[in-house]
Amino acid sequence: MSKTTKATPPAQASELAGAFELFVEASQALELQYAALSRKVEDLSADLVQANDRLNVLLNALPAAVVLIENDKISHFNQAANALIPGMQTGAVWSTPANWKPGHGPDEFHLSASSGVRTLQAQRVQEGLRSVIQIQDITANLRTLEDSERVDRLAAMGKMSAGIAHQLRTPLSTALLYASHLCSPGLETQDRVNFAQKLQNQLIHLEKMAGEMLQFVRARPQKTQIIALDELVREAMQTLEGLRLAKNIHIQADLQATDCMVSVERPSVVSALVAILENAIQCSSSGQTVQVQTSADHLRGQMTIEDNGPGIAEDMLPRLFEPFATNRVTGTGLGLAIAQNAIRSHRGEIHAQNKAEGGALFTVALPSMANL
Repeated sequence: MSKTTKATPPAQASELAGAFELFVEASQALELQYAALSRKVEDLSADLVQANDRLNVLLNALPAAVVLIENDKISHFNQAANALIPGMQTGAVWSTPANWKPGHGPDEFHLSASSGVRTLQAQRVQEGLRSVIQIQDITANLRTLEDSERVDRLAAMGKMSAGIAHQLRTPLSTALLYASHLCSPGLETQDRVNFAQKLQNQLIHLEKMAGEMLQFVRARPQKTQIIALDELVREAMQTLEGLRLAKNIHIQADLQATDCMVSVERPSVVSALVAILENAIQCSSSGQTVQVQTSADHLRGQMTIEDNGPGIAEDMLPRLFEPFATNRVTGTGLGLAIAQNAIRSHRGEIHAQNKAEGGALFTVALPSMANL
């Protein structure tokens, strides 16, 4: 007895054939799309390789050291960066080298080398998870700037030679007069003591003036330290506490630069702040208030000193920071000139103006330290 096979109906067979044809067409279309996609990936990969090659050529052509960071890891760097930071590797986490010491300005570092101390400026531009760090050796630029500033100071010293002679002649003549009195025979003991004290005072005055002149022609700071701006201001105010009490002047301090750190030669900057604050106290009348305020952002720290005195004479304002420019009988006129030199040597700024309501306003700005 044989088994009978049931035949597929013609209509159903036709449907299966059509479905198979659609499947074949879809498979062929997918294969074509996959092939096109593969070619596109190959083209993009080749373009990426070429782009990386062009990027490496461009980076190596730059004289400055450049480091590209992605997700806080080094993705690219040029030969200049490799020479400056030996051992740097792609994929490593970026961090400021341990032998880089903070410099005077923002994004500035000192690096000890066999040729001496080099000054580097490292600027970081952040864009999302990517950033570019550009590092330049500005040692030569700073030396050129130093030389230019030194020439300017020497030129200023040349122009003020007559002023120096005048400033020194009066106390020197007085000292010689007192010395001649001391040589007089038969001089009473008390008179001899009085003349000796007056002679000593004149010599101290001459020594102070000579010291100020030397300080005026000084170059850039020699020994710096990182310190809070508010601490410098407090030290300057404490230095003048005796003068403040003697003149019955009130100081209203609003110190808001709590986290602002600056790299400075402490004595010279404190002396500069003392000179400005002393000027405000001297120009104020008994019972008046001098206002001191600090503020800061990510680039710099700022200090303002306001007084309610008569203000700065209009003819004095343009030459206020020039040597021997003073309206005070007892002043040497070097304090504000030295203050300007000290602040500028730290790449800061100092300005003075009269307030509309009366009195003077001094503004001092210093670069704040920034972490790379």
